Amino acid sequence: MSGNGASPTVYKRQLGLALTSLREDAGKTPEAVAEVLECSVAKIRRIEAGDVGVRASELKDLLEFLGATKQTRKHLEELAREARKRSPRTAYGSVLPDFFRKFFNLEQIAAEVLRYHSDLIPGQLQTPDYARALLEANPLHDEQELDRLVQARQARQSRLTDGESSQRLHAVLHEAAVRTVVGGPDVMRDQLLHLRKLAAMQNVTVQVIPFSAGAHAASGFPFVLLRFPDNLGNVVYLENLTTAASIDAPKHVNEYEMVFRQAVGAALSPAKSSALLATVAGEL
Repeated sequence: MSGNGASPTVYKRQLGLALTSLREDAGKTPEAVAEVLECSVAKIRRIEAGDVGVRASELKDLLEFLGATKQTRKHLEELAREARKRSPRTAYGSVLPDFFRKFFNLEQIAAEVLRYHSDLIPGQLQTPDYARALLEANPLHDEQELDRLVQARQARQSRLTDGESSQRLHAVLHEAAVRTVVGGPDVMRDQLLHLRKLAAMQNVTVQVIPFSAGAHAASGFPFVLLRFPDNLGNVVYLENLTTAASIDAPKHVNEYEMVFRQAVGAALSPAKSSALLATVAGEL
């Protein structure tokens, strides 16, 4: 993913992966690179993970140390210039928690999103009223920021509905998420019907694991797995109340993919899941 209009997040991630590959091909450790740049190993790992960009002077020293060819230098210097650009300002960016902002940006550029959620409808699929009810229930959110936080969730949903560039989504929800009444019966009914409408789209799949399925591979471990185009490397996102973690080590990502497949196997089919959503909505 490159070219005009791409997010700086894309370029940071491309640059980080390219630098990691270059370092490994040169047989150098992160510790050796950190010594050359006179910085911490943690900073090197953040650069390689695409969390932060790299200054032109640092990149020059790094490429010289790693023995990059002239062609490679030119390519990585261009990536670094694009990565240093600021993302366009939005009406909601400043209200997003720091730990969530990276995921927000990565989610926007992901080609496919795999989700398992156990007790609520995920933010990307929420109606404005459902989202507001959840946000109001959390005392950590400033009441004056609620409108912008709801807007941010709707922006995330637009990636599923924006036509030719639509993202693919496969969401597996536990029945508890479907039956927990958030915001009152009317709000919850509208949410379930909205979820059915999204699930009817070609690029969206929604499945529900029924209570009768019992324990399954993902029990107790909600997660999001982001898949990217152009060899950008896949990422697993784990979130709790005040922090989050991103996992991109291939071994661990593969394990989450395996668990997701098993969760899919424990779930009702998309058609039966849609029927369950309709049934629960009709009971409200």
